Amino acid sequence: MDKITDFLPTIFALLVFIVIWFIIRRIVSSLSDKINNSEVYKEDTLRVLEEIRDELKQLNKKDTSK
Repeated sequence: MDKITDFLPTIFALLVFIVIWFIIRRIVSSLSDKINNSEVYKEDTLRVLEEIRDELKQLNKKDTSK
């Protein structure tokens, strides 16, 4: 029993370290997901704006040809 009680502080410290590691990992993963989502949103927005620009160019060509 004494051997088990000798290891309790080490086991407790290890468990605390593992819990803190999982919390930090979740936070970093969440931040990474937000960054990736913002990049996807930025790309989607840019694609839509390019499509609008192309449509406006076509409309402008049609108007000038009349």
